Amino acid sequence: MVNTKLKFLITIALIMSMTLAFAACSSSDVQDEPDEAELGQTVGQEVQQKISADSVFSVSYDSGSSINPISTKSAVNLQFASLLYDFVYTVDENFEVSSRVVTLAVTEDYSWWVFTVDTSIKFSDGSNLTAADVVYSISQARLSSYYRGRLANIYGVSTLSSDTFAITATPANSQLPSLLTIPIIKSGSISESAPIGSGPYKLSEDGGSLVLSEESRKDASMPIDVIYLRTYSDNQEKISAFEDGLIDIVTNDPTGTFSLGYGNSNDKRYYNTTNMQYVGYNMRSNVFSSAECRAAMNYAIDRDEIVENYMARAAVAASLPAFPGTALYDDSYAAKFDFDLEKSLELFGKGNIADHDNDGELECIVTGIIVEIDIKFIVNNESSVKLRAARQITENLNSMGIKTTLYELSYADYISALQSGDFDMYYGELKLTPDWNISALFEEGSALNYAKCTDAGYAKAYYAYLAAPETERAQAFKDACSYVLETGGITPVCFERCEILSRRGVITGIKATQYDIFNKIEDWTISFD
Repeated sequence: MVNTKLKFLITIALIMSMTLAFAACSSSDVQDEPDEAELGQTVGQEVQQKISADSVFSVSYDSGSSINPISTKSAVNLQFASLLYDFVYTVDENFEVSSRVVTLAVTEDYSWWVFTVDTSIKFSDGSNLTAADVVYSISQARLSSYYRGRLANIYGVSTLSSDTFAITATPANSQLPSLLTIPIIKSGSISESAPIGSGPYKLSEDGGSLVLSEESRKDASMPIDVIYLRTYSDNQEKISAFEDGLIDIVTNDPTGTFSLGYGNSNDKRYYNTTNMQYVGYNMRSNVFSSAECRAAMNYAIDRDEIVENYMARAAVAASLPAFPGTALYDDSYAAKFDFDLEKSLELFGKGNIADHDNDGELECIVTGIIVEIDIKFIVNNESSVKLRAARQITENLNSMGIKTTLYELSYADYISALQSGDFDMYYGELKLTPDWNISALFEEGSALNYAKCTDAGYAKAYYAYLAAPETERAQAFKDACSYVLETGGITPVCFERCEILSRRGVITGIKATQYDIFNKIEDWTISFD
């Protein structure tokens, strides 16, 4: 019997959206403290004075929405959920898994799991946490649009006793705990706008702040007693409030459609995400029905140029479908797919792309007929960094004589083209879960199978990887990558990083994650002196 305890090294259920992009740093490059340039200082000058308009710590709050961490539609309110609620498992800044709720996880086949809960943990009303509360929270999350994607492979969840519960997963997944980043609310409270939690803080009686919970074991280690909630009507008002020091911490996606223009009088840090930008293919198109032509694209993309010139520190170049620097990311294997136009052209040639009629241009052969090439490459025009990345790829292909036309589409038109198959190649983004599972891109019947892929080998390779024990996981992941990359299932480009900004000099010790910007808040120091 395999005994899977608290910490796992994460080695992605797919939220069905395609949105984002980031710069060339490894997982270990997440900064605890900003460098001098990020602090808004000039090297050699005196450190500028801390900026704070008041002597209280405040965060943005959407007062028109619930703070129920499972049912709320407010992304703003979700950002401080970890202050009020424990999560079944947490994923840290380096994609490692741990839990203060689950003391033991046991499985023999990675399909049937039994978890033991620490029932000495108390909710803020003084009642004890039970396995039934955890099961209730997971069950409600499976119905939630926000959490449903990452829990798609859970077949069932049930309470076994006051301190144990079971989960059945299909397919089997040895990294199931990495998907259980689910906030825990008290059983029966899904309809409440502010359900009881077991986090270090609780909502104040007047609803205007978060105050320490006397029932939490962590209350004595928190860096501040009261966190004030401030509401702003729009993003511009929020930006102004942050610049004026009225709120002390914000996040931003610098490569996304809605990147906000914060000024420089702040400390800027980055945190890694599982958001992968990649190139995908219509496997029924004249050119990309060929596995050799799809594989040729591995070498036609200058990933380093894309992240360095277009994304600054907001992305990390990646040739494999996992965040660079994690245990599964094999640098030597990834280097096999470095930018090389000559190698790309050679592979296109093996895919029967050549000057078949001696007119000085490249063509393909379709059912014995010479067909002129004009690859239809689509990209969502609402992200400037994705546009520039797609333009670079287009230029590279045209420089090789492979005619490519880039179609810069609105989001609605882009999605419509993907769903109808009106493209040869697309520039996409996928928000993975921390088990790095991309099988939904290839499964027949999946809404994300824009490639119209019918090769069951892709999903099979990923199922084998997910079911592999820790000692065999790295090789199983490499095998899955080999199947995907060497047959051109997709071509990874980069993984995004997001910004977390705080008032200059006010906070130290930040180790934000994409799931929790207040990760390890007990290690923060907050000072307005």
